[in-house]
Amino acid sequence: MKHFEEIFFFVVLGWFIWVIMGPNGDVRIDRTCTPVAWMGDGVTSIARAMGTDYGKNTRIASENIDYRCKMTVWDFFYRSEWQKTHPGQKINTPRAVHPSQN
Repeated sequence: MKHFEEIFFFVVLGWFIWVIMGPNGDVRIDRTCTPVAWMGDGVTSIARAMGTDYGKNTRIASENIDYRCKMTVWDFFYRSEWQKTHPGQKINTPRAVHPSQN
């Protein structure tokens, strides 16, 4: 565990460079939230592999967390610019996944 901090730093630095090198905002948002999606997929896979009834619920929760991550990043970096270029227009975003939809 002596070099864990260094390895973690370089992994985070590589992820950050990968995010900012995205060609447009949509790609950067997706890349920013990719670790969140990977963690959700991992938890969902474990729940399904254990044979529990939580597989569907964990998948839905994972998709909701990924959606909220993307919306948070969009709100923080792109919302004010969008509002300047589209004055008075509502922002149409898809709703998060609800268990009754699947």
